[in-house]
Amino acid sequence: MTLLSASLLAGCGPSKPDRLLSQPPAPAQTGAPLPLDQVDNPVDLARFDSDPCSLLTKEQAAAVVADPPNGMQPSRRTSLPAFGCSWPNPAGALMVALKPVQSPKTLTELSASPLKQGGELDPWTETSISDLPAVVYQQAHFAEECSISVEVTEQQMLTFEIEGKDLRDSYWDTDRCGGVAKMAEFVIGNLRQS
Repeated sequence: MTLLSASLLAGCGPSKPDRLLSQPPAPAQTGAPLPLDQVDNPVDLARFDSDPCSLLTKEQAAAVVADPPNGMQPSRRTSLPAFGCSWPNPAGALMVALKPVQSPKTLTELSASPLKQGGELDPWTETSISDLPAVVYQQAHFAEECSISVEVTEQQMLTFEIEGKDLRDSYWDTDRCGGVAKMAEFVIGNLRQS
């Protein structure tokens, strides 16, 4: 009887919360590379400027940051050279959406920057997300991180990143650039619906 009671009690610890999503999210729809300055359908950035942390729904945060998103507290980033929002994964990594306010502010400026010219943004892959020019890159010495910059107007790009190593409860632990692309797709879609 004591052995049975001990084994029953061992299974009564706190249970892990259920995932919010019934299945993993589909990958972002990326397309052929576009000229870095070709923006046929610019994005209105008014909502990004006023409330960048509102640009992921709870379900979208579960899809790109952590599922379940319980306890996740997005925080506004206000320090130069960019501002935006951070969504922390409870294990420690951050997903961020940033609007650079100092050069480089466009993909053309980024491609001509000393960082790019010095090989600090390799590998560098040009693509498109939501019919906008985009570049996927990693900053040297941060192989576990990924950045995607998307040209959203003729004068402005947005940058989406994962910062840090631990991505427990994320669907993108083994495909970090895939997670960042999905975040970019969500944010741009939400901006276009504003």
